Amino acid sequence: MTSADKHREQTLEITGNARHKSALHRREKMRQKLLFAALDVYLISDISKPPVIDDIVRQAGVARGTFYKYFSSLEEILRALGQMLAKDMISTYERLFNIVNNPLTKLAAGPLLSLTHAAMQPVKVTFTAQVDYVDFLSRSTHAREVINHSLQEAQNAGVIQMPSLDCVTDMIIGTTVEGARRLMHTTDDCPSYIRQLTCLILKGCGVSAADAQKAVDEAQAQIHRHAHTLPWWNDET
Repeated sequence: MTSADKHREQTLEITGNARHKSALHRREKMRQKLLFAALDVYLISDISKPPVIDDIVRQAGVARGTFYKYFSSLEEILRALGQMLAKDMISTYERLFNIVNNPLTKLAAGPLLSLTHAAMQPVKVTFTAQVDYVDFLSRSTHAREVINHSLQEAQNAGVIQMPSLDCVTDMIIGTTVEGARRLMHTTDDCPSYIRQLTCLILKGCGVSAADAQKAVDEAQAQIHRHAHTLPWWNDET
């Protein structure tokens, strides 16, 4: 093979890679467009009359056939949207609480942040509540690491009792998800309910009532300090 042939081969390979990356970028951009269109139509729809696929493609400005290139059904796009919002919540948790030193405060922060979000933006949280968290955590290494690290840190500090990591994780996630579902349908004294449920979660980990209350107070204060950075924050809730 001559040097000219080698050069031509390298040029074709570079061009092919660039086209492949461009195609992947376009596909991901369209997928995101459909996801945000689904979110938009749900946020403006009557909660008793959920949107259908036609509403989503109309909002996105694409053909119905385009939708099916990315998602097989309405249920699939809702699961994907729920997972995206769950990842956003984990990112918010890290941003607000990675700088906190008290492991019990950090443990309280997860449920407290999720439940507060549910109370302030119940329609949006409808998606997050649909996430199969066992499946989500089994596939999302980063999400699992964040939760496991929080629990291990609290156990190492001797502030919680954790005979089984899986049991404690399921208890925290299950209680938080059910609490979020309740908050989607009620406006009765949400702040008190959120604090009490978070305290009960900590007590379920072997934390005393006094320590649980203190941890919730500290976590809540940290959230309030950063409330202006949360796009979903609502002072009226």
